[in-house]
Amino acid sequence: MRFELNQVQFPYPMEKFLFLLWLLTWTSGGLLLASSLHLPRRLILGVGLTLGAVTQAWLANLLGFILPAPAAFWGGALVTLALALAFARPLSWMEIRRALVPASWGQVAALLALTCVFTAIGRGLLLFEDYQNLPTISLMARGDIPPRFALDPSVRFGYHYLMLLFAAQITLLGDIVPWNALDFTRSLFFGLTLLLTYLWVGRMTRSRLAAFTGALFVAFAGGARWLLLLLPTAWVASLSKNITLLGSAAQSVPDLAGGLTLPWAIDGGPPVPFPFAFVNGIAHPLVLSHGGSGMMVSALTVLILIVYRFVRDWRGGLVMVILLAALANLSEHAYLAAFFGLGLALLIHWIRTRSLKIPRDYLPWIGLGAASGFFAAFQGGVLTEIVRGFLGPQAGAAATDSYFTVGFSLNPHPTIISGHLGLLDLTNPSQLLVALFEIGPILLALPITAIWGWKMLKAHRWWDAALVFGGVMGLASLFLQYEGSAGVTATSRLFGDLLTPLTRFAVPLLWTWATNPSTATFMLPLKRKINLAVLMLGFISIFSGLILFGIELTAAQKPVLPLAMQSMDVQIYNEYWDKLESDALVFDTLPARAVTIFGRFTDSNETWYVPKQSWIRLAQNPFPRDLRAAGFDYFYYSLINWESFSPEVQSALEDPCVKLVVQADGIRSDTDFRKSWMRLVDIRACK
Repeated sequence: MRFELNQVQFPYPMEKFLFLLWLLTWTSGGLLLASSLHLPRRLILGVGLTLGAVTQAWLANLLGFILPAPAAFWGGALVTLALALAFARPLSWMEIRRALVPASWGQVAALLALTCVFTAIGRGLLLFEDYQNLPTISLMARGDIPPRFALDPSVRFGYHYLMLLFAAQITLLGDIVPWNALDFTRSLFFGLTLLLTYLWVGRMTRSRLAAFTGALFVAFAGGARWLLLLLPTAWVASLSKNITLLGSAAQSVPDLAGGLTLPWAIDGGPPVPFPFAFVNGIAHPLVLSHGGSGMMVSALTVLILIVYRFVRDWRGGLVMVILLAALANLSEHAYLAAFFGLGLALLIHWIRTRSLKIPRDYLPWIGLGAASGFFAAFQGGVLTEIVRGFLGPQAGAAATDSYFTVGFSLNPHPTIISGHLGLLDLTNPSQLLVALFEIGPILLALPITAIWGWKMLKAHRWWDAALVFGGVMGLASLFLQYEGSAGVTATSRLFGDLLTPLTRFAVPLLWTWATNPSTATFMLPLKRKINLAVLMLGFISIFSGLILFGIELTAAQKPVLPLAMQSMDVQIYNEYWDKLESDALVFDTLPARAVTIFGRFTDSNETWYVPKQSWIRLAQNPFPRDLRAAGFDYFYYSLINWESFSPEVQSALEDPCVKLVVQADGIRSDTDFRKSWMRLVDIRACK
């Protein structure tokens, strides 16, 4: 049951002041929480900001089940600060100064620069899933938590949505349009990921150069499809005959061989198109993670790596429960892989010690897993929907009112699934070679990472060991094929559970090995050659990321509006977002657009990609009475739409039952300066 509160309108300067106060509340809470864990002062800024952002968003999600959005969003920030004050007692001015005054202003400058640059890039890109992210953000900002499917409100949208919720908070409290709020959110967590990686690698290696190199590698490392350009043309043509392209690749290029010299034709790309040879369907670089959760997942995984080593009592344990539960919402497969890795580490420990005794320092992880799993079961997201399915009338079956379904089938041969190059059978030599190029040299970090995992197991550093051994789930995905509603290409996310720890650990482990002074004198020449080879492989790994980053920089100079919007749509958003009746349904021939602009549902699609047949018929002839009979309350359309309607529909839209709510005038597009308008009409009187 949700309590209803009347919206309170504040003057514009007061709104901005309250938004800044909200930011200050949770950032102070996060910094004080980090300080209460007795972290070195150098770590507090990066850890504290990420900890505050994740904690308040997770708490706001839970509060959003019962409270209106403004109260839930403020409640998340205030509870975060209250926890921090309780954990930090007794407070002294020295402790407050230690927490709130940065140890390094260089870290502040770097975070601001990264956030600003990536925000500018994001404003010029409309990549990947913005057609689903923006409507979901708009609805959550008005209080639809956990979210329902924007294009059919009778269906639950069990998505990993916590980062979108953070963007919804920015939208509501900062009075910022959803697309800019999402760009800022991605950019903030991109900057925090690199800052945390810098701090973590620096702590592992005691080297600032290694720390910078580690952050650089995490930002740009990806696959190496471009190496196919160096092979003889006849060889590439032969390899291409065994490849069946999928998704955007199939729509962009005729085949693999021909595509290597062509652009990747994806909607919403930068002014200079991405070359198909440098993008990737398995291991894309972090600088190209413009989806709905990836940036926050990256920051959170490094945060947990840093924080868990400083947990000493129940207060640190509670912080870990929150972080792990947040991970369960953001990336269910990463969460499950980590706890699978913990279980595998315990099994190996039993075999190694020939005893079934559970180590005393392992017991807290059982409690952390149980507590975070409890929250994962009801907090919303994919795992919640899986649990709901198991508890439903048919145990294990997907609920009919849930958007996502989960299912797997077995592959007869080990197979890697690329989002671009399709199913790559590793028993087929041609497909194996293409798969190795697609993944890139990062696989060569597997031995040293496995050795590290073994050492961490023996040292009882259970979370480090869990991340390494959790990669076994990535290997297991070679024999699995995802058959749920997210599509077969979602299988590549499971393989990412192997690639992620390799990317994280590669630089600090190789740096430690390369700078180890204990190497025997006669081994030094060989070691120098190995170091040179490692540098070359590292450059190969980041080369495609550097190219893609340089290309997406061109987008920073040309901001664009999403979902085929024009400036007229923005005018109407500013006047009418969250102003219509709470249960109103809005019809639009571009359904996601109306949901984003008005913060109200529509009823148009079975999935994001498949419209309902009933909606198709209405869109072809949108007579107001037919729309009303189908349950719609408003109709949103443009002059261009009007001109495409039949004379009968145009006449029906002039009927007295159709009442104009708002009209915004403007031009048709940036290249067509003829006059146009967008119009919202009320059709509730059309019986």
